[in-house]
Amino acid sequence: MASADPPPSYEEAIGDRPLPQQARNGIPLRARRSMEDELRPLPPGWVREFDPETQHQFFVDTKTSPPRSIWHHPYDDETFLNSLPPTEREQIRASQSGLFQRRPSAADLVAEQTDEDGSDSDTHTHTHAHTHRTIKLGRKLKDHLTGTTHEERVAERTRRAHAERELYRQHCVVRRAMIDGMRTGRPQLLGRDENRVHMYLEPPGHTFPGVAGVSRISPYLLEIRYNDADGRRPGPPGRYFRPEGDMYGLGYGAYGCGRFAGGRWDRPQGEYRRLDGRGFGGGLGMPLMAPLLGGMMLGGLAGTAF
Repeated sequence: MASADPPPSYEEAIGDRPLPQQARNGIPLRARRSMEDELRPLPPGWVREFDPETQHQFFVDTKTSPPRSIWHHPYDDETFLNSLPPTEREQIRASQSGLFQRRPSAADLVAEQTDEDGSDSDTHTHTHAHTHRTIKLGRKLKDHLTGTTHEERVAERTRRAHAERELYRQHCVVRRAMIDGMRTGRPQLLGRDENRVHMYLEPPGHTFPGVAGVSRISPYLLEIRYNDADGRRPGPPGRYFRPEGDMYGLGYGAYGCGRFAGGRWDRPQGEYRRLDGRGFGGGLGMPLMAPLLGGMMLGGLAGTAF
């Protein structure tokens, strides 16, 4: 006989358990957290930098004396948060509420493939008010918790998987070009755009003569147009980009750690570390949908300098 009990609430069904800490859509856990942190704004006075030796980004509070460097995002840093007035600290926590949550979001549940097998047999044991209950987190319960159908979740997972794989592919190519550019001081070939035109990434912090114009193509990159008539373009014909943008604060435009290429800031002391996430794919649960290349497709990937 079917139970007459109403379906559990979201809090009862999910509790404080994180989702499984494993890679999703081919993105390693640390890479996902790094990509998610690039989507998060920075407080005033903070800059985002990159250490080519460890190949990790870090964050610098330029308002302190001396400037303070940390591996994790300042909104995850208790020292910084505790330095703020209570009202400002609460405002930050409220603005980042989706990231500070203690349980997976409904969007995380949509992204997880717990109902892919076509049954309602997935179970999770939940303890509430000293009573042990076993709740099936299958299709019907996920319908109730997320307000979506199984078919809608499958379609959303497919869309998200495709978008995240493409963004991670671009992320890896751009990161490699940034590292090689910092090492050589020369623009690096990224690949070709949809019109088969070569695309190059300039070394962070470098400028070249002959600039005819600058335009932003995404929160991460500027496109630099050169006056070809005087031959002062920094390399072969093509499109040139700089890793400067709104998401990089004041940092990536002249970034690099103090040991490298005249970088302004020393990397943090100690080994690289990033806090574990509790959301989708072991991250914060943020969808990785930001257009790294402004919606352009990057084909014919390359990682070599000319």
